[in-house]
Amino acid sequence: MQSAAYYREHAARARRLRNSIVTPDMVATLDRLARDYEDIAIDLERGAIEIIHPERLPQRKHTG
Repeated sequence: MQSAAYYREHAARARRLRNSIVTPDMVATLDRLARDYEDIAIDLERGAIEIIHPERLPQRKHTG
């Protein structure tokens, strides 16, 4: 398992890439990807020992 910093770097990379994209669908995808990486980092910092793919979780609404 990677560290929280690893996932935070991927979130930051997605955000940087998002700033150069003009296609609304790609912007939305990169925003979602950045949020997902940030969520993983937060979970790891809180002591999660297993990361479950979002498709296997009950539906939840992102706020932020």
